[in-house]
Amino acid sequence: MRNYFLLIFISLFLFAPDCFGSSGSVLSADYEVTAQFVQKKAAPGDIVSLHLNFKNPSGLKLSDNAEIAGLDNYDIVGKKNLANGISMDIFVDRMEDINLPSLEIYLYDKDGKQKVLKSNPVLLPVEPLVKVKPAENLLRPAKSIISSGYGFKKVLLIILSIIFIILAAVAAYYFIKYFKKKKAASATPALPPHINAFNRIDALILSGIPEGGKKRGFCFILSEILREYMGRIRDFNALEMTTHEISGVVKEKSDLELLNILKGMDLVKFADISISASNLEEQIALSREYINKTKPEKI
Repeated sequence: MRNYFLLIFISLFLFAPDCFGSSGSVLSADYEVTAQFVQKKAAPGDIVSLHLNFKNPSGLKLSDNAEIAGLDNYDIVGKKNLANGISMDIFVDRMEDINLPSLEIYLYDKDGKQKVLKSNPVLLPVEPLVKVKPAENLLRPAKSIISSGYGFKKVLLIILSIIFIILAAVAAYYFIKYFKKKKAASATPALPPHINAFNRIDALILSGIPEGGKKRGFCFILSEILREYMGRIRDFNALEMTTHEISGVVKEKSDLELLNILKGMDLVKFADISISASNLEEQIALSREYINKTKPEKI
């Protein structure tokens, strides 16, 4: 009898994995592509790398610009096909975590028939550059701020006096600013937007194309000139908006082309991406071309 039970135990040990299967085989059946971020975490303004690893099925191939569904809301700044998959660079333009669902990669055979490969979901934590400790935001008891022995009415009078002085100072500041602006406007008429933009670009070029890290400041000024010009001709405050917010407002083809220049400037400004002098000169030429396209036909 004991030998009989021993034989049953050995049979279960040998054949149970084949009967019930493993969790690894289920995962590979559901997801044919392994998605993984190279970085463990990111901050707004970073550029992170996403790798999609898979084996190319026989007879199928990727297009030169691989089609991937599920990345519509992300700014892809680089993409290339590898021997075992795809590598992409994503610009982090948000404060919340990057939570990618199951992506879909499209491949084609020689007859143009489509095959879809699915990836696993992947999450990359995004941490803000400035962290605030919750304990520092706790409200302090009023009793520890205002001395109970000084008298509530006297404290209230002091607070109201301080508020009045601050309001008077702010009002005086804006009155003086308004007066000076009005005086300057009456003295010299405002230049048309395109002339003002050309003058500022000419002045920027006269300072010379900078070298090394100084190109970052150059890109800040060029981006400001283009945003100010676009805002004046399209009647919205582009200076106070991010490039992503501007992309949701503009519809003209020329404005959409300008967004590519602004995105390139953003990479130099915030992601510290290097830019060559020749590339910078090309961006200046494209900026002038945009202004020429959008300026009034008759002056």
